[in-house]
Parts: sequence; structure tokens; C-alpha cells
Amino acid sequence: MITVPLGYFKDKNTNEIVIVEEEAEIVRKIFDLYLLGYGLKAIAKKLNDEGIKSPQYYQNKMYNKKLPSNKPEITGRYLWVNTTVKRILQNEFYIGTVTCHKTYTSKINHIRKALPEDEQFKHENFAPAIISKEKCEQVQFLLSSKRNNVRASSSNPCHRYTGLIECGDCGCTFVCKKRKWKDKPERIEYNCNGYHRYGKEHCTAHRIDEGYLDKLIYDELMSIKDEALANYKSIESDVKKWMSNRGTVTNKLKHLNTSLEQHKSDQKEILLERIRDREHADIYTEMLEKCESDIQKLEYEIKSIQDYNSTIKKRKAEMKDSVQIIEEIIKDEAISDANLRLLVDKIIIFEKDKKMSIKIKLNAKFQKHKDCYDENGNLKDSAFTV
Repeated sequence: MITVPLGYFKDKNTNEIVIVEEEAEIVRKIFDLYLLGYGLKAIAKKLNDEGIKSPQYYQNKMYNKKLPSNKPEITGRYLWVNTTVKRILQNEFYIGTVTCHKTYTSKINHIRKALPEDEQFKHENFAPAIISKEKCEQVQFLLSSKRNNVRASSSNPCHRYTGLIECGDCGCTFVCKKRKWKDKPERIEYNCNGYHRYGKEHCTAHRIDEGYLDKLIYDELMSIKDEALANYKSIESDVKKWMSNRGTVTNKLKHLNTSLEQHKSDQKEILLERIRDREHADIYTEMLEKCESDIQKLEYEIKSIQDYNSTIKKRKAEMKDSVQIIEEIIKDEAISDANLRLLVDKIIIFEKDKKMSIKIKLNAKFQKHKDCYDENGNLKDSAFTV
């Protein structure tokens, strides 16, 4: 029996699961707030301040349940806590997926244990989705990211690059400072915390403007996009060459398969001769080794040709996906806070003789879109290494 979470209603007679829009809006709000930089506790406080009831309230309302009389009075206020918010953010039901057989109970000691993922049963499209798969993946990535997942409090918003910038000279993180001059707009800067705490004797300010960092990251993405497009066009050219030479390739495959069958037949004959002529067994053994080597080479060549068509088309699809991912990230000519943290692992800033050098490390999850392959489908180069 599956109990549906906040945002859904399950008809006990038909087992049909439908979205309850009033509740679904609360779920969407929680995901959006988290991606905007709010922490679990800050989201819970915001929901409580706005008078939004916790999931228990809607469960009781929907299924006509009542709280036990032995519960404390505060339970009846249906307040949110950070663990309730986290459970909603981690619940894959909101993308329509249900996973069964997650645990088992030992018959010997009656202890419940978690089962590995490959032994669980995952049912996709089990229910209508409230949250898109892409948004859910962004949230899971940020939840699991311990180092750069800096969260905002309800009264102190999280700045874009907080937790992402590191001083290359002293190893300290950067702190955000707001600066305002007369008749000029407010400016957000990041300074080395080592300089801020210990003074100029131990490190320099490494002062950098937030707008400048935004431009650096944006320009880097545009460069990656141009590289991806160039690779896509190159692969597209390879596909056309493959299609134009299809007849020649078919004949070559036929010739290679004929040669392979002949070598396998020769191998059997040599093996029989070695059994009959034991006196010259060493000679036949050398012949068998040579024959086996030739067979392996032929099999490899045949497989390479057979795989080439699917491999090159797969590479083409991957490069197209890469371009689409980048275009989605920069569609408003700016990178959102959520995408920034998905994209950037760390920004290291060095300063020498009042000149700064900046090293940007992208997350491995994003870098997988940046590999370049040759016409045989082999990894050739990491074109977008930062």
C-alpha cells in the first residue's frame, strides 16, 4: 500500500492518484525557495510565518484523520520543521517515480536493513509529476554538495559566490562586502577572509567585483558553447562521410567476415594436425598462436566498423545535448544562482604585484559534456578544460 505525499490524493476505490493543486503549489514553492538559496530552516520559518500548514494538516483534512489526544498542544498548530522540508525535497514521488523494495528485515535477528540500489524496484511515471526531473536533479545535487552548498537564512540572503571562491595564496574563503558611493549604485565585492581577519601582513585583499565574475563565467560558457557547436559540425561531417561510403564499408565487412571464417577453419585444421603429428607439436603451436592473433585483429576491425555508425551518432546527440544545456543556462543572458552552483565547483584567485589571476574549476557533472572524440569514437581531448 502506497501512501501519497503532500500534493496528491489517492482514491481508495480506484487507486487513481491525482494532483491536489493547492498542496502542489506548496511543494513547488519549497523547491523554488531552495534553488533561490534558502536553507531548510529558513524555508520552514517562511512557511510558518505565511501561515502555511504542514503536511500533517492536509493529510488529516483529506482523509478525515484526527490527531491523538495524547499529543502536545503545539502539534495541533501544524508547524513546519527543517526535517519535513528536507523530506519533501528528497522525495522522488514528486517527479512521478516510486521505488519499492528499499529495505528488508532479517528473519534471524529481525533487524531492518537497506538494500543496494541495483536490488530495488524503480517505477517511473507511476504518478503525475509536480516537479520537473531537471529541477529535482538540481536540488539533489545541491543537497549532496557539502562544500559549496551555502544556504541563506530568512533575514540574511545568500550572495551568489559565497562558498565558491578560495584564495590561492592563503587558502581562505572569500567574504562578501557591499560598497556604496555617493550617486553610484551599490556594488557587491568579495575579499579574501585571510586579509580581512589577519591583516595585510599575511595576505592581500584579492578584491573582485561580483559583476566581473558574472561576466567571466558567462564568457566561459559562450566559449564552451562555440567549442561544442564546432565539434557538433565536425561529427555531422563524419556522419555524412559514413553514409556516402556505406556501400564500400558493406563490401569491406563482407570481405573481413569471409577472412575470419577462413582463419577459424584453418585454426581447427592446425589443431587436428598437432594432435596427429606430436613430434612437430611446437611448430603447430606457433602456427596456432599466429592464427589466434590474426583472428583477434579481424574481430576487432569488424566490431569497430559495426560500432562506428552507432558511436558517431551517439557522439552527435551528446554534443547537441551539450549545446542545448548551455543555451538553457544562458537563455536570459545571465546565469541563475542554482545553475551557478551546479556549474562551478571552485573559483581560485591569486594576487601578485597587484595583478590577479583566476582559475575556474567546473563540476565534473558538467565536464562530462566537454569531451572530444575522434572519428573512431575514441576520446581525443578535453576541449573545455578550464
